[in-house]
Amino acid sequence: MTDKPEPNKEYALTGKTGDACIVNGSSWKESEVKKKTGSQQQLEQNVKSYANDITEGEPGTACDYIDNVYDIEWITHQDHSYKAARLLVAGGGPNIWVNLQTYTVDGYWASDKFSWSFRDNIGFDEYLQEIHENK
Repeated sequence: MTDKPEPNKEYALTGKTGDACIVNGSSWKESEVKKKTGSQQQLEQNVKSYANDITEGEPGTACDYIDNVYDIEWITHQDHSYKAARLLVAGGGPNIWVNLQTYTVDGYWASDKFSWSFRDNIGFDEYLQEIHENK
């Protein structure tokens, strides 16, 4: 059997290094785009919503956002000075983290994972650095 595309199927022609796609040398079968489940779609929507809120938010509103954070993981340098933080903003269904080291919102739900980048327009990083320094 030869490797060739099948009718009515969707394939990834291009992608990042390591992605299963034709340009990276993957077979047509390996490059087939799998349909997303409802939970995957919901995870993506939730992650993008948090990322958009931060990107489109008003400068200086990070303190308002902190009230709804479940947990903060501090990322520090060897001398314990602030480097970045990860904020758990949703848990119980999908777990969603705002990662200020990578500037991504990372969502996890069962075996699904989805990340989306954001621009820190609300001043999260500066606000968290201030909190860390005043501990």
